[in-house]
Amino acid sequence: MAIGDVTPSELCLAALGITAATVITNAGASYRTQATQIFIANTGASQRTITLYKNGIATTNIIASSIVIPAGGSVIIDTKLILTGTQTIGAKQDVGTDCNIAIYGIVEQIA
Repeated sequence: MAIGDVTPSELCLAALGITAATVITNAGASYRTQATQIFIANTGASQRTITLYKNGIATTNIIASSIVIPAGGSVIIDTKLILTGTQTIGAKQDVGTDCNIAIYGIVEQIA
């Protein structure tokens, strides 16, 4: 990549658990990442509740909570979350390990 290049990207594809975990870390000071869509799928037979975090996985970093995903259901969240430096997005589910998260967006080289 060269300065100014913008690349559409799959930023993450991961299974969620009950412990908050980082699913994306921006590539560093030379890059800016914009998460534009978050897909969450529940492959289980019970409803799940998802929590999303930005710039850490502490309670003070929660940006969305109580995202309910029905059994066998999914949700698509349109967003414009910007990550610079080594900023992160994290996620967890309330019980089990039957939800998957995929985040898509663009990565821009800025330096």
